[in-house]
Amino acid sequence: MKQFFILVILSSVMALVGSLIAPRLMAQVIDEKLQPASLMISGAYIRTMPPGQKVTAAFLTVSNMEESDCQILSATSPLTKRIEFHQHQHVDGLMRMRQMKSVLIAAGETVVFKPGAFHIMFFNMDNPLMDGDKTEVTLQTDECGDYSAELDVRSLVKPKMMDHH
Repeated sequence: MKQFFILVILSSVMALVGSLIAPRLMAQVIDEKLQPASLMISGAYIRTMPPGQKVTAAFLTVSNMEESDCQILSATSPLTKRIEFHQHQHVDGLMRMRQMKSVLIAAGETVVFKPGAFHIMFFNMDNPLMDGDKTEVTLQTDECGDYSAELDVRSLVKPKMMDHH
């Protein structure tokens, strides 16, 4: 009889531990499905806009950790419906911006979206961005999954130093 009670207690403890661990394991599996491991995104930020402007740019670094290429096809954000990939190019001594239909992140390589190079343009922005805020962008790829990144909002204008006399 004593062994029976020990078995009942052990099975109850195991059931309790299983019910506590299972939701965490399930959440981990769901997170892995939402955020695949092929691409790593870092240093993501978006610029504030000057007064009256409705266009801004975001910058980030994307590293492909896999042995196959990933093609970024589009981006979405709660900030706007129109997002485009652009690249600056030197043409006839002038710097010109050219829209890119997609951006290739070759296997084992890193692409840096930075001022004067690749960048992500946000058009038709209705609400101003505030320095220090955060927002999100999701990159959609051909066969590598979707990747969300948190964008830090950074001001183009540096605060003026106060005179102390």
